[in-house]
Amino acid sequence: MRVLVTGASGFVGRALVEELRHGERAYEVHPLGRQDGDLADEAVAERAVAETEPDTVIHAAARIGIVRCEEEPELALRSNVLATIQVAKACAAHGARLAYVSTADVYGPAPVADEETPPTPQSLYTLTKWWGEQLAQLYAPDRLLTLRLANPYGPGVDPGQGKGALPTMLRQAERGERIPVFRGEARSWCWIGDVARAVRLVLEAGAEGVFNVGTDADQVAIEDVARIACTLTGASEELIDEVDPPPGRVAPRIAVERLRALGWRPEVGLEQGLRLMLESWQAAPAA
Repeated sequence: MRVLVTGASGFVGRALVEELRHGERAYEVHPLGRQDGDLADEAVAERAVAETEPDTVIHAAARIGIVRCEEEPELALRSNVLATIQVAKACAAHGARLAYVSTADVYGPAPVADEETPPTPQSLYTLTKWWGEQLAQLYAPDRLLTLRLANPYGPGVDPGQGKGALPTMLRQAERGERIPVFRGEARSWCWIGDVARAVRLVLEAGAEGVFNVGTDADQVAIEDVARIACTLTGASEELIDEVDPPPGRVAPRIAVERLRALGWRPEVGLEQGLRLMLESWQAAPAA
C-alpha cells in the first residue's frame, strides 16, 4: 500500500509516518510537510498526489487549537477548509482513498459520543474541522474514512504553543513555573503511539465511514494530571493554579467499540506516557 501523509511535519503526521513505515507492516509512505508548499494552493495537492500515485491519502495537515484558530481565523479557514477541498479534489481525480483526520471535539458537549452522535461544534476550530469532514464527503466520498481523534499526546508537541496541555504542564513543572489548569475540566488522553497504531489497523481493515480514535478510559481531571507532572519532575504541587477555561472548550467522552472490534487496545497509560515524554526530552540533544 502506498500512502501519502499530509501534515507529515506535525505531531500526528510524524507519528503516522513512523507507524506506517516501521509498524507491524511496512508501507511505502510519502510524507508531505510544510516545506512542500501550502495545500490551500491548488497545484500543491494535485502535484503531490499525481507524482506519488498513492492508494490512500491521510490528510492530517491542519491548524489546531481553539485559541490559535481564534487568533488567526483566516489562516484557520485556509488550513482546515480550503486545503481540505484541494486534497479531496486531488484524491478524487486520481482515484486515491481519502482518510481525513478530524477531532472528537466536533461532538461538542455530548457527555458520551459514538460515531452516530450528531456533531455540534462549539468553536471556530471545531467548526472548521466539521466543515472539513463535510467537504471530504462532498469531493471524495468513495471509500472515505473519517478519523475523529480524541486527546492524543506524546513527544513532538512544542510546549506552550496552544496545541498540547500535557506537554505544556510537564514542561512547566520541570522548570518550576506556575501551572495553570482549567477548572472543572477532565479528559481521557491517548498516547500518540496508540493513536497511530489504531489508524493503521483501520486502514488495513479497509474500513469506511467514521471512527472515533482514542481511549474510552475514565476521564482524568486536568488538575490531577498536573499533580502527576509535579510528582514525575519533583516539583511542588503549590505551583498549580486553577483558572477558568476559555469559551468553546469541550471534553466529550468517546465510545470506541467500532475501533475495539478491530482488535485495538491502548497499551500506554497516562502516567507511563508522561514519563516517556519526559524521558524523551531528557534524552534529546541540547539545542
